[in-house]
Amino acid sequence: MLRLSKKADYALIAMKHLAQKRDAASSSAREIAEQYDTPIELMPKVLLRLVRTGLLTSQQGTRGGYALSRPSGTITVADVIQAIDGPF
Repeated sequence: MLRLSKKADYALIAMKHLAQKRDAASSSAREIAEQYDTPIELMPKVLLRLVRTGLLTSQQGTRGGYALSRPSGTITVADVIQAIDGPF
C-alpha cells in the first residue's frame, strides 16, 4: 500500500485545482490553500517544488500565480508524487 505524505496530498490538490482552471489562468498559493483549507504557509513550498520539477510555471506580480506548464492530460499522479516525495 502506498502512503502519501501530506505534501504530496497538497500537491495533488493544487494540481487538480489548476487543471480545472479555464484558459490556463493562474492561481495564487493563498487562493488554493484557502479554497481547500490547507496550511497557507505550506502551500507555497509545495508549489515551488512543482515549479522546480517542471510541472508548474510561476509568474510574479499582481496578475501572477501558478499554472500548469503543460496540458493536464500529460501529467500523471505519479509525476506529482515523484516531484514531492522522490522516486518510488
